[in-house]
Amino acid sequence: MLQRYYYSHLLLVPGLILFGVFFIVPSLAAFYFAFTNMDAAFQVTRWVGFDNFRILFEDDDAILAFKNTFIFAAITTVFKVLLGFFLAIFANQKLKSVLFLRSVIFFPAILSTVGVATAFVSFMHPSNGLLNGFLEFVHLDALKRSWLTDPSIVIYSISLVEIWKWTGFSMMLFLAALQTISQDVIESARIDGASSWRMIKDITVPMIMPVLNTTVILNLIGGLKVFDIVYALTGGGPGSASSVLNTLVYRAFSNGRNGEATAANLLLFVIVLVVVLLVNRILNRPTER
Repeated sequence: MLQRYYYSHLLLVPGLILFGVFFIVPSLAAFYFAFTNMDAAFQVTRWVGFDNFRILFEDDDAILAFKNTFIFAAITTVFKVLLGFFLAIFANQKLKSVLFLRSVIFFPAILSTVGVATAFVSFMHPSNGLLNGFLEFVHLDALKRSWLTDPSIVIYSISLVEIWKWTGFSMMLFLAALQTISQDVIESARIDGASSWRMIKDITVPMIMPVLNTTVILNLIGGLKVFDIVYALTGGGPGSASSVLNTLVYRAFSNGRNGEATAANLLLFVIVLVVVLLVNRILNRPTER
């Protein structure tokens, strides 16, 4: 006869202690430090209230960082989700080379961000880059740009690199969801004469909605918290043209303005929380069928 063994809740204590020390305590401390003035040695000198936040909203570079963060998050989320979804449908077909295609599409996601940035800095070089060289070769000189040094387009160029790197990851999430759809449902729809678009709209999307929600939210969080690809490609430049919230935090910490940096980081936390809750509410809104 099988016996069920119960383990004491005391076994959770070591994990809870580690979680509290390395996550809960620093998070609560950040709420306090955001309202103080800290020097370069992280010593609190005085309580300043909302002054750190006021400085952020009055600083032109900070306002530009907010704008760039939202632009980057919106563009990359839309394209990574849409391209990932349609690539997953393509990669779900019965093709002889389907495994190779899946590997090729997913490959950029496992590459080092610094390596990708180094390659694209060379690829997008205004005079010697392959991108402008190709445009010149096909006689589209009017489309040549200073992709990473023109303040008006640099954030869009960085978004393009991010989309190239992470679309394959979205594709794999969608592909896993597509393979859980019963083939009987697909065949029934085909017998009933449903078009490809109707099958995607009325069968595929509703049946993979949980994965769609997760993919959108993961990409949104990643977009709002972006740092590595921006810093590796441009360092937030030229000037502050491609700065985002996390590069703003990094620069503030580097310059010893620790109170402002903590305030910006806390503000980023609130923005991510609000946006994710709002998007999750919209995506999980009940629909009439």
